[in-house]
Amino acid sequence: MNQERPSLPAAGIREIARYFDIGGHTYHHVDLTRIGIDSARNEILNGKKELEEITGKELSTFSYPYGRYNNRITQAVRECGFKGARTIKGLARHFSDPFRMGTMVNATNYFFTRYPLQVVAAGDYSLFLFLLRKNLSLRNWDRIAIETLDFVYRNGGIWHLWGHSWEIELNHDWEKLGNVLKAAGSINAIKADNGQLLRKFADGIRW
Repeated sequence: MNQERPSLPAAGIREIARYFDIGGHTYHHVDLTRIGIDSARNEILNGKKELEEITGKELSTFSYPYGRYNNRITQAVRECGFKGARTIKGLARHFSDPFRMGTMVNATNYFFTRYPLQVVAAGDYSLFLFLLRKNLSLRNWDRIAIETLDFVYRNGGIWHLWGHSWEIELNHDWEKLGNVLKAAGSINAIKADNGQLLRKFADGIRW
């Protein structure tokens, strides 16, 4: 139950779950770092149970609301039965902790310094040089997505796109998203949802 905007009805969630991996995101979409740990566990677990009842499927992955978390929150997510969780750290094509998985690109435009700072924080200097050479920090998000997709395909790692449907609608970006997904579908690479990715990680596969 998102307190900020209407939530998708149960029938819509079930329809999406037929084709896509559904992950947890708390029950009320709250910043877990700003409430007590017991309340945080309830938010995580109640959201998980609600979606599992709707979809009839077990949820294995989680996404931290607002991208905010700490050690106690990651432990609570683990204790609630999740196998891993996504942060909103960008330009991250590798991970070692399944409860601190980064992403590659967000489907919205940012202030131009955000991506360079994120790739420096990730310590990925070959991707940093690629970002500078292509002048990508000044490009629209769809251009960044397609260019980094090609980089990861040629150099290895995981490419992950995330975004909010309401934000894509607000910015009239459905065509851009379609073009990015077409580009992703056209390459001969392993394609996996978050649950499949975590199962490969559990089996010892690393990128």
